[in-house]
Order: sequence, then C-alpha cells, then structure tokens
Amino acid sequence: MSTTKIQSITMGSVYTSDFKKSLTFYKDVLGLEGQAGENSCYFQVGDEQGFFLEGGYNRRPEAEKPECAALTFGIGSAGEMFKKLKDAGINTIQESPNKMAENLFWFQCYDPTGIIVEFMGGE
Repeated sequence: MSTTKIQSITMGSVYTSDFKKSLTFYKDVLGLEGQAGENSCYFQVGDEQGFFLEGGYNRRPEAEKPECAALTFGIGSAGEMFKKLKDAGINTIQESPNKMAENLFWFQCYDPTGIIVEFMGGE
C-alpha cells in the first residue's frame, strides 16, 4: 500500500467565533470530554479519533458564502440524541431522525456558531 494513501480520519478541527458557547454545546449538551485551555479544547472521540475546537475564528470578508463542512458523530440511538437536543433547546434541521437503512438513523443540528453537526446511529 502506498504510504500516501489516506487510511483513516484521525482528527477534525472546528474553528469558532464564540469559543465559550461552542465549548458549552460540545461538553455540556453533547457530553464530550476534553481539557479546555483558554481558547481551545481537544475532544477524544473513541480510541483513535478526536476533534479540536479552537476559538478566535473570524470569517474572512471574501467568504460571504463559505463552503460548508459537518461533523458526524456515531451514537447508539439517534432518537434519544434527538430528544436530548430538543430538550436542551437546540434547533434541529430535520423534524425527526431520517431512516437511512435498517436500524440506521441520521439527523443534523447547528452548533452555536452555525456549524452543522450530524448524528448517525440506531433508532
């Protein structure tokens, strides 16, 4: 196998204009664990993946309509996560989780700064 072939995704990065609101969302609402610094936090997700949250991001003026990316979290129950987010006052994009395949459901919401967050898991 080529040494340049992509073998996995080990980390994603989320750049936010409001670190405190985003940190509260990822830690308190979603329940992710990480050690926060003054303006950043690394969240370990599973044994080999994670993502880095960094504050202080300001959209460039020329990026009026920026490209979009999303984080997708694997979860045990999309229905339970959907309810948890609704109970926390988080707006979801879909009205309910969509059935993607047998016992595989998916839905999206926005984090506090507009980043799309997706969830995929069982019913």
